[in-house]
Amino acid sequence: MIMQMSALDAALTEIDRSHQIREFSIAVLKHAKQLRQADQAAFLQKAALQFQLRFVECFEENILAGKSWDYATTCNAISRAGGGEAGIRACERIAARVSQLDNALIKKVGFRAISLLASSFSRHFRVTECCNGTVRLAEFCGDHGVAFQELNSQSLASLVNGFSKWPKQAACRRAAVAIAGEVIRRADRPGRLSDFAPQGLANLVNGFSKWEKEAVAREATGMIAAEILHGSIELSEYTQQHLANLVNGFSKWSEDESSRQATIAIAGEIDRRATRSINFNQLDLASLVNGFSKWPEEAACRQAAVALARQVLHPHDARRSQYTPQALTNLVHGFSKWWKEAACCQAAVALAGEIVAAQMSHYTEQALANLVNGLSKWPQEPAAREATIEIAREVIRRPRLSQFGKQALTNLVNGFSKWPEEVELRKATVAIASDLVRHDVWPSNFNQKELAKLVNGFSKWPEEAVLRDATVEIASKALCRTGWLSNLAPQDLSNLVNGLSKWPNEVAPRQGTIAIAEEVLRHSTKLSDCTQQGLANLANGFSKWPEEQACRRATVALAQVVLRSDVAQFSDYAEQALANLVNAFSKWPDEATLCQAAVELAREVLRRADRLSDCIPQDLANLVNGFSKWPEEATICQAALALAGEVTRRAARLSDFTEQGLENLVIGFCKWSREPACRQATVAIATEVVRRAHRR
Repeated sequence: MIMQMSALDAALTEIDRSHQIREFSIAVLKHAKQLRQADQAAFLQKAALQFQLRFVECFEENILAGKSWDYATTCNAISRAGGGEAGIRACERIAARVSQLDNALIKKVGFRAISLLASSFSRHFRVTECCNGTVRLAEFCGDHGVAFQELNSQSLASLVNGFSKWPKQAACRRAAVAIAGEVIRRADRPGRLSDFAPQGLANLVNGFSKWEKEAVAREATGMIAAEILHGSIELSEYTQQHLANLVNGFSKWSEDESSRQATIAIAGEIDRRATRSINFNQLDLASLVNGFSKWPEEAACRQAAVALARQVLHPHDARRSQYTPQALTNLVHGFSKWWKEAACCQAAVALAGEIVAAQMSHYTEQALANLVNGLSKWPQEPAAREATIEIAREVIRRPRLSQFGKQALTNLVNGFSKWPEEVELRKATVAIASDLVRHDVWPSNFNQKELAKLVNGFSKWPEEAVLRDATVEIASKALCRTGWLSNLAPQDLSNLVNGLSKWPNEVAPRQGTIAIAEEVLRHSTKLSDCTQQGLANLANGFSKWPEEQACRRATVALAQVVLRSDVAQFSDYAEQALANLVNAFSKWPDEATLCQAAVELAREVLRRADRLSDCIPQDLANLVNGFSKWPEEATICQAALALAGEVTRRAARLSDFTEQGLENLVIGFCKWSREPACRQATVAIATEVVRRAHRR
C-alpha cells in the first residue's frame, strides 16, 4: 500500500513541476500507463485540474508555438473514464476554445492532433461545447479533405469515430464522407488496407454506419469487409468489442454481399469463442445479436445467436438485472428473429422478466415498439405477455403518442394484437387508434405495409368503435386508390383482407376487399409466393362477401393454387388454415374448382385422422359445415365420418363448443344422416344441448 501511494505521490509531484505543456503532457501519458487502476483515476483527475488551471488559457499561444499535439495527447488521456468530472470539465474548456478557432489556427493544429481532439471530445458527446468543438474541426476537415492522405490509418479511424457521435451534424457527415473517399482510394492501391489494425477497421465501420444512406460510406464499408475476409489479420486477433462494432456496422447494409460474408465469418468466430465459455459484456452481446439478426436465414448467424442466448441463460450470469434498456431491447428484438430456437426463446423470456421489473419511463418510444415486436413472437409465453402488458400501460401513460414513429405505432398495434384477450392491450390499441383518427390525413402518412398491419391488428377487437372507424378510414382513403395495392406482397394483401373481413357490414371494408380481389386477379401468379396461412386468410376474407363476383373469382384463383400443391405442401397447413379454406370454398359450392380443392383438403383431413384431437372446436365445426356443401363427394363423406368420430370421442367435452359451433355440426352431419358415425355424433351433441338447457 505504501509503494502504491509513493508511486502516486511521485507522479503528482512530477506534473506539479512540469512548467511547460510538453513536459506536462509527457508526464501525464507516462504515469497514466504505469499507475495501477485505483491510483490512475486519482492521478488523471488531479492532472485534469492542473491542465485546466495552468494550460487551457494558453491554448492558442501554444498552437502557434507548435505544441498542439501535447494538448491533444493530454486531452485524450484525461477525457477517458478515469478523468471523472474534472476530465470532462477540462475537455469542455478545450472544446470551447477549439470552436472559436479560425482556419489559420486550426491548420496549425494539424490533422494528427485534430483526430485525437475529435476522439477526446466524442467521449462526452452530450456536452454542448464538445459538440461545437467537433463540428468546427469537421468543418475544417470537410474543406481540406486532400490532407487526409497524410494521416496514418489510426488517425483516420479516430477522426471517423469522433465525428460519428454527432451523425446529424452536416459538417460531421461531410467530413466522414470525405474520409470514406480516402479509405476507398487506399483500398484500390497495392497492399490495400493492410496497415489498418483491427481497432481501426472496427472504428471505421462503426463510424461509417452512422450515415447508412451515404453511398460512399457503404462502398468504403464493403471494401473494409473484403479486407477482413481476405486480409492478413486473423479474426482471432480481434477483440470482442472490435467484432461487435464490425457486426453492428455491417448490419446497416445487410443487402451488401461483402458485409454479409464478413458477418458470416465473424459469426463463426463468435460461435467458437462462445463454446470456450468466454463471456461477452452486455453492450457487445446486444450489438452482436442485433447485428446477426439482419441475416436470420444464415446458419452461422443463427448458431452464433443461439450460443449468445445460452450465455444470457447461464446460471452464473447475474448481470441481466444490470442490462441497460437499449441492451435489453436489442437482445429481445434480435432473438425474436429465431423465435423457433429454444435457447433464443428461453433467453427472451428471461429478459422479459427484467423488463417487467424495469422502469418503463427509461425506454424510448422506438425501444418500446421494438420490444413489443420481439416479444410478440412468443405469444404462448406468460412472461412475454406480462412484459407486453407493462409496455402497454406505459404507452397509455405517455401523453403524446405522436412521438412514436409510424413504424413504431404499427409494431405496437401488431404486437398487442397477439393477446386480444388482455384488457390493457386493447386499451393501448384504442388509444393509438383514437390519436390517429383525430388527424384527418393520417392514413396518407403510412405506407401500404404499415396500413396492412394496422388493419390486421385493429381487427382483433372488432367491437371497438374507434378501431372500426380507423379501419373504415384506411379502407375509404387508401385501399380504393388506383395502383395503391400494386406494390403489396401477398402477405400484406392477406393481412388487409383478414382485417377488413371483421366488419362485413361496413361499405368501405367491402369496397376495399373488392379492390384487393381485383388486384389478386390481375396478378394471380403472385399467389404462388403466398404462405398457406396467407391463402387461408385471403379465402376466408373474400368469403364474407359471397355475392361479390370479384371475391368469387379471386377465391377460385386461390383454389387453383391450392390444387397445385403436393402432399408435402398440404401437410404444412395448420388445422385452422384447412378449416378456413374449406369454410370459404363452401360459400360457392357450384364452382367446380372449389369443389375439387375441397376434395383435396378432405384427403388431407383423412391423412390426419389420428391427429384430429389437435383441432380446436371452431375448426371442427368449420370443417364439417364447409364439407356439408358437397355431401355427394365420396372423399368428403369419408372426411366427415372421421370428423364425426372425433366429435363423439369428445362427447364429455362438448361444453367447449359454442352454440353456433354445435349448430353448424348438426346441420353438417345431417347431410349424411344415414351414416352411423354422423348419427352418433348428433346424439352426443343433442345430449350436450339438453344438458345446457337444464343448467339455465
